[in-house]
Amino acid sequence: MALPLVNGYSFQAGPQHSDCPNALSLAGSGRSVSSRQSRLFPRCENTFLLLVVCSAALLLWALPASASSTKDADADTHEPTLKPAPTLASPEIAPPKEAKPDKYDAEHIGERGIGGGLNMYSLERERSLGASMAASIDRHIKFYPDPEVYDYLNGLAQKIARHSDSQMPLTIRVIDSPDMNVFSLPGGYLYINKGLIVELDSEAELAGLIAHEIAHIAARHGTRLATRKYAWNMVSVPISYAAGPAGMATQLVPLTFKKFSRDAELEADLLALQYQNDAGYDPQAYLDALERWNSKEKQRNAHREKVQPLFSWAGKIPFHHQIAGSFSNYPGTEERITKIQSEMATHVPPRDDYIIDTNDFQEIKAKLQWEDRPILRRHAPGEGNINAPVLRRHPTDEVPEQQLELAQQRQ
Repeated sequence: MALPLVNGYSFQAGPQHSDCPNALSLAGSGRSVSSRQSRLFPRCENTFLLLVVCSAALLLWALPASASSTKDADADTHEPTLKPAPTLASPEIAPPKEAKPDKYDAEHIGERGIGGGLNMYSLERERSLGASMAASIDRHIKFYPDPEVYDYLNGLAQKIARHSDSQMPLTIRVIDSPDMNVFSLPGGYLYINKGLIVELDSEAELAGLIAHEIAHIAARHGTRLATRKYAWNMVSVPISYAAGPAGMATQLVPLTFKKFSRDAELEADLLALQYQNDAGYDPQAYLDALERWNSKEKQRNAHREKVQPLFSWAGKIPFHHQIAGSFSNYPGTEERITKIQSEMATHVPPRDDYIIDTNDFQEIKAKLQWEDRPILRRHAPGEGNINAPVLRRHPTDEVPEQQLELAQQRQ
């Protein structure tokens, strides 16, 4: 095989010429050489250099080949490690997170966090606050002593409380008053007038009004409002010395407390429907009770306008109801009725059957009505108060004709 040219020479593969080794041997022995032999030295020297260069080139060419052969040998001696083909692993499906129940989800009564929010009162402190408020009220009211009426109202209220979000033990007070009223205090104190039972038609109506007050206790409206007022009192002292918009804030911010009270009343209406419904009573009866309440309010307002015409004139001022509503602690009864009608279908699930009325309610109502009936008493002669006024007829009060007849008879 012909190799590439190196310094103008080509090398053929075959036996070497015999002159070159003889010349080398003569040069090594120091003998003189002839002119013919001396011409061989350059040729042999060039040949030697070419052989060196060629050997170096061959060596450089052989090193990569040997390295690759060594790698191949190593590859042959060591069995290749077979890695499994990557498989498409199915993605791990994380378990779905439990969705936080909606605040007004009727299916999760008791675990919705209704009483949450900004509140500096713990449950124990709120209970203590309610106890002190109840102690001051109890000194100025008269309680109804009949244990039968108390047991009935306590059983009904406790039944509704078990179907509510309240975290407070419920304490019932029955007031000996003919007024149609029911109210609650922080910490689970509930006051019911006996006159409320007389004015209602069914136990479902009474259950709805009691559920409304239990909703206030469950949502902790009293202490949450007190927390806001306390925080504002701490901030309003330095602001009251400021001028401009900052000073005006001291007059406008208290209106937000009134709005909180109005919103709390509407929230208690919605929760009352759910508690009443969950306890088995017809929520429509709560609307009936509010409509009866609204009818009595209209009668009182009409009587007041007749006695004091100024109220009638004030009602004709433009935007009177809107302005009065902004400064009121409670929404109007008609507004509450409209709000309940719009939200009942959304937040109150239907039931197969409802409790409308019971014999216990009618018996308690009849008992109270009998006790409140007017009593006419007649005293026998000589009985009763000797200082009581006595009506007597004087002879001068007789008719003149009778006096004339008596005068003629005397003559």
